[in-house]
Amino acid sequence: MNDIVFTLEFDDDSASSSANHYLKKGWTLLHVGTKMIDIYNGHAYYNTVYVVGANQQNYNDYKNDLEKVDFHDLI
Repeated sequence: MNDIVFTLEFDDDSASSSANHYLKKGWTLLHVGTKMIDIYNGHAYYNTVYVVGANQQNYNDYKNDLEKVDFHDLI
């Protein structure tokens, strides 16, 4: 794991799908656990959290993909 240069954490309702997307691209699964998301009426709500790591090539590809996204279309 010494070649990990960048990490992403997913903890929303689509976290599993997002993590799987990056794992298929060759990223490394670094951690699976739980994360407290909210407290409502005295009850804690948790989601599963996934942390994936990228080597330099994965990270370069990720940055290139981000450059192709027009974030104004997302607003």
